[in-house]
Amino acid sequence: MRLSTFMIQQSGVKSMLDQQSRLNQTQLQLASGKRILTPADDPIGAARALDLREESRKYGQYQDNITVARSRLSMEEATLSGMTDILQRVRELAVRANNSATLKAEDKASIAREVRQALGELVGLANSKNANGEYLFSGSNSHTQPYPDSPTAAEGYYKYQGNDSTRLLQIGPSRRIADGDPGNRIFESVVTATLQPDTITDGGATRPEVQTIPITRLTAGSDYELKVGALTLATGPLDADPTLGEIVTALQANPAYGSAPFTLSEGTGADSGKLVITWNANGNVTDIARMEKRDNTFSFIDQFAQALEGTLTGSVIEDSLYALDNAMENINATRASVGARLNALEQQFQLNEQFVLEMEKNLSGIQDLDYTEAISRFNLQQVGLQAAQQAFIKVQNLSLFNFLR
Repeated sequence: MRLSTFMIQQSGVKSMLDQQSRLNQTQLQLASGKRILTPADDPIGAARALDLREESRKYGQYQDNITVARSRLSMEEATLSGMTDILQRVRELAVRANNSATLKAEDKASIAREVRQALGELVGLANSKNANGEYLFSGSNSHTQPYPDSPTAAEGYYKYQGNDSTRLLQIGPSRRIADGDPGNRIFESVVTATLQPDTITDGGATRPEVQTIPITRLTAGSDYELKVGALTLATGPLDADPTLGEIVTALQANPAYGSAPFTLSEGTGADSGKLVITWNANGNVTDIARMEKRDNTFSFIDQFAQALEGTLTGSVIEDSLYALDNAMENINATRASVGARLNALEQQFQLNEQFVLEMEKNLSGIQDLDYTEAISRFNLQQVGLQAAQQAFIKVQNLSLFNFLR
């Protein structure tokens, strides 16, 4: 093989460039602290590091969702706690209002004013917003005020204007949690009165049994649920001008009415103002009919105030303690659910942190630089580059002319 001066110089230059390239690579690794600078450095390691970074990003989003849900649920809990305190005060007023023996007309008027004040505070809390300006109790329809500030003329009661949906936030790979509760699950369908038959006409061989339930108080927005044995018939909210006939028609329109062993009708004459239940077959029955009157919390308190003011007749004052206890029970059940979700969020937050820590450890093992090895390699590469440079200088001075001279 013939060695020319040009080939020898080219070989020396290539050697120096290779040493310089390796030295630069090591310098970049030392500067960044990363072993893998490009996928070409370690294709398998680079792909694995990419997967781990993506998983870490997902868990970061889960943690952000937990922070958001924790904030919203904490605000809901504080709001419901304030509502419980107000309802407790209204209950104390109801206890006083039921002491009719010592209560004067002006005392009732004074109680009514305080009840009205409490009602305004309750509706204000029900219409609370979070830090993003979204209503807490409107369900997923979070930019719609859940309850009007006062009963509307068209409906005549505090009609819920949100929806029944909840927003679910992803807090883990396979776990989601509701960040709030719609108002209709907390404040609606509160049992405010339980009605029993006042007369039961026994059946026999020649006649069917008949039970009559007096319904003396009809209020807008109320709905009724008739229970006879295992059968349940329900009505929707009454309109602004409620009648007993409206209740009868609504119960008869229930699909389950077709299989009922009785017929319903509006009482007349001595039974005026009563729901009449007449069994289809002759003979006595063992089931006693029962009807529950249901309202939302704010509408009932409005009814309570009207009764104290003398503009609403019936047994509202007598039923107030029972109704308010049921309203507070609904709120307390929701508070218990909120507390359980807050605990679940805290546990999931800690679990996610552990997963993130493990992923960071694995990612560090794949892409982080071993500084001890890299510095030793850097020193060796510097020596190699210097040796290549010195060799090139020596070889550069060698030529045939030098030999002849």
